[in-house]
Amino acid sequence: MSLEGLPLALTSIGEQVEVTAIAGGRAVQKRLGDLGVMAGKTLRVVQKAGCGRMVVAVDGARFALGEGVAQKILVTPSREQGDARNDCKAQGPCRRRPCRRGWFR
Repeated sequence: MSLEGLPLALTSIGEQVEVTAIAGGRAVQKRLGDLGVMAGKTLRVVQKAGCGRMVVAVDGARFALGEGVAQKILVTPSREQGDARNDCKAQGPCRRRPCRRGWFR
């Protein structure tokens, strides 16, 4: 299995991504497989809270992931999405909240 892609923890809210690999052991792969997260599936980032904690949607179901698990899911931009980074309609600067480590996301 090749490990290529970006960790899910580095994606933005609203972004649709395709899972390329799971860089974890059997227990992590089984747990994520039970949730429907496996190579080839499309995920949508619904919410991010602080340092890597996020809510994702896959096949109509939503669930929360911690920072460690989000780092182990490797993704690439979805083919269906195109370039959604330029689609932001927000007025003014984006809100950034410091997380417990002092980083900004």
